[in-house]
Amino acid sequence: MSRGRDVWMSALALAVLAACGAGAARRLLVVTVRGTSMTPTHHHGDRLLVRRTRTVRRGQVVVVLRPRSPAIWREDRRSPLIVKRVAAVPGEPVPPGSVPTLAEGHEGRVPPGHVVLLGDNVAASVDSRQLGFFPLGDVFGVVARSLPHPEGARRR
Repeated sequence: MSRGRDVWMSALALAVLAACGAGAARRLLVVTVRGTSMTPTHHHGDRLLVRRTRTVRRGQVVVVLRPRSPAIWREDRRSPLIVKRVAAVPGEPVPPGSVPTLAEGHEGRVPPGHVVLLGDNVAASVDSRQLGFFPLGDVFGVVARSLPHPEGARRR
């Protein structure tokens, strides 16, 4: 996508937020990626426009509440949110090979009200392989698009 179109789309997104007022502001949010668990799709410092919803599909990238767990987090611990990809939704089979311990219960299927979330960078991700199923109620929303980096900002 061209730089000019990126800037135009960002301006349009901000204009929509301004025009719709508080209602749109509650449905859209911007998050900044911290860490490397989603590379090569999203990199540390990337800004993402997120549509608030708890309705998700396999393959979508979502923003979810970070589970309270021991010090297994290698990423920035300041943020209460993390970015992961939906690997399976309620009723679907647990993805073979990626999370074998989850497949042992629930007849090998994702239980109601839960999802399997994985990072794109297997070596640097804390996800369902370590934490198990994520509650759908902890999902904040689905990534709608990446936003361009501010002028002069460098991608790490």
